[in-house]
Amino acid sequence: MTSGADEDGVSVSADAGRDLSGLARSVTEAFEESATRRRDRDALMDNAFAALFELYRATTSAERRSPAGQNLGAALARLLVSGNNPDRLGLYVVRTQTAAENGRHEGYRPACWRRSMLQILGEEFVPWETFLRPGDLAALPRIDDALVEVAAEASPVSGEEVPAWVPESHWWWWEPARRRGEDAPDRADSGPLDTVPGE
Repeated sequence: MTSGADEDGVSVSADAGRDLSGLARSVTEAFEESATRRRDRDALMDNAFAALFELYRATTSAERRSPAGQNLGAALARLLVSGNNPDRLGLYVVRTQTAAENGRHEGYRPACWRRSMLQILGEEFVPWETFLRPGDLAALPRIDDALVEVAAEASPVSGEEVPAWVPESHWWWWEPARRRGEDAPDRADSGPLDTVPGE
């Protein structure tokens, strides 16, 4: 694999057939647009997470930890605390918690998506402590508690609804089945990311 940084220092790889530099650029551009534009706050943050998810799916953990991946993480860390992004990330956390609390009805799967996007951002790219405000950071355990609390009454998450990319550490996807005493459903790719399904 040939790795390197483009003029913005955000290239991840130059492998033939994978435009990782383009995907990385899309991520930084999306978070930059969210930081600078005043309107469309929900759509802009959803678009930024969708771009991040595409990059996550296209890269390996080793590539994300490479020097080029670390350069991308540093660029993202700067963007996540700039302009409108702290407020928009705070709103994203609030809406994730709301979806989790409403999980008995239609909110469980949207909450799983949102919770996984936060986990991917914080675990694979930029540590939460680097960009989340203290109140937003403190909300993450409350989101997890809400997911556990409503899981037994949540709409079943079938195997078809748990995408193949979901790591086993994202336990919230399987919590309804676990609470019902069932085996965890087999993972099956449910297709492209719905940025905010069910909303």
